[in-house]
Amino acid sequence: MAVDARISLAIVRKELEDCLADASRNKWEISKIDEEQQKFSVTMRSPVDDEVYIVQVKFDNYKQLPLYIEFIDPDTGKAGTKHAYPKSKGHAGGFFHGHPCICHPCSRKAYNPGPHKDWNLTGWQQNSKVGSLTNIRAILLAIYGRISNEEIYGGRMCA
Repeated sequence: MAVDARISLAIVRKELEDCLADASRNKWEISKIDEEQQKFSVTMRSPVDDEVYIVQVKFDNYKQLPLYIEFIDPDTGKAGTKHAYPKSKGHAGGFFHGHPCICHPCSRKAYNPGPHKDWNLTGWQQNSKVGSLTNIRAILLAIYGRISNEEIYGGRMCA
């Protein structure tokens, strides 16, 4: 069953409003919401190496389905390339997956054609691995936290 686009939009507006203080503090640029295509983007800069990451978020059928989180290459504007994605190192190696995708139940791309065809897409919030990443603010903070941590951030996936 599809979620009415107006409902998804209202949820996203509220959740983005909850991000404003974090965006200001961390110097994120949040784009205007594209209501027709049901997407927005957030530009973040890693304080470790000054790399720019553009996170595009598609929110059709949200919250019945997780967000479709994609990275956009800041040099070419292409979506989903390895060069667009950050790379994890050490114990955090699974979050930024080489597929490339965010390998987490909060990201629709991780399901199909991603590495987790075994996860239940419509029950994503009940997945035992989802933790606190059930809203836009938590997801953006998780991404930013990883690209800000020298111990787990390994630069661009493909330099």
